[in-house]
Amino acid sequence: MNYTNIAFIPLHLNEMLSPKMHDEFYWPTLKKVIVELYNQGMKSLVFFEGDYTPFINTIKELPKGWGIAWFEKTDIRKAKEILGGHTCILGGIPISLLISGTPNKIKDYVKKLLEDIKPGGGVILSSNIALGLTKEVPLENIKTLINTVKRYGKY
Repeated sequence: MNYTNIAFIPLHLNEMLSPKMHDEFYWPTLKKVIVELYNQGMKSLVFFEGDYTPFINTIKELPKGWGIAWFEKTDIRKAKEILGGHTCILGGIPISLLISGTPNKIKDYVKKLLEDIKPGGGVILSSNIALGLTKEVPLENIKTLINTVKRYGKY
């Protein structure tokens, strides 16, 4: 992937929309933008803030390989089940776990998550918020995350 051809699209307010309003007003314009970017040779990195589960099937209306869907509150396992083989998924690591969890809790969580989502690829592990790793995350927890992914994330 050419990283100079990526459009970052941070989305807001989707939890406040009913599925009817999403499908009638929100999604058609967003879909048109993403498809047009794709047709112009650009991939999109879309941050789906909130729980996008009620609307996740609409993402399959986009061309296969259109870009990356970064989920904040959507269960990454459910996203992989629905979008696997169609859309690259980003997220899965709650920032709250990284900030306040113990290294053992982080290791157990990441190991289990990888067992569930690794088959078939198409997932990039990341914190579930666009702020990424903040200064509140203990260095020991960052090291644990990295080492766990290195150990259990290999194909």
